[in-house]
Amino acid sequence: MALARRSFLFSALACTLLASGCGFHLRGQVTLPFQTLYVNMPVNDKVAADIRRMIAASTNVTIVSQANRADAILELLSSGRHREVISVNMQGEDRDYQLTLNMTFRLATPDGEEFFPPTTFTASRTMYYNDDEYLSRASEENVLYNEMQQDLISQLLSRLTTVEPIPHEY
Repeated sequence: MALARRSFLFSALACTLLASGCGFHLRGQVTLPFQTLYVNMPVNDKVAADIRRMIAASTNVTIVSQANRADAILELLSSGRHREVISVNMQGEDRDYQLTLNMTFRLATPDGEEFFPPTTFTASRTMYYNDDEYLSRASEENVLYNEMQQDLISQLLSRLTTVEPIPHEY
């Protein structure tokens, strides 16, 4: 029992030392050039909920429920899923699909000045299709689209970190 405990502690210490030696550290708060944000998407939308959660967790921004109380407004202008056949077998049946997810966002002030213009984020995955696994195809496709959605939200968050304050002339 004591030997197992020591080996566990040694393993934990080794992982900690290795992780600190490679420069790994937890991401901290990102400071954006606005204090409040209105996410112009339905409250019960999964994309909107994920965006709100990631912004609240990793930035200095407070999410507000009314656009007139916000310093910035994030809008999802369009979103699209596409599935394209990229290969077929000898019988002409589909074998590989290219799944693509596009989301176009815009970040502006309530007055309409843009922090960044409509910007499209895109993610793609290849999905192998097998007739023997017909029933699992839809669930695999949903899993891949969910992964791509998380990637796009991460790309959006990275884009938000590059936003510059809008200069005001007096």
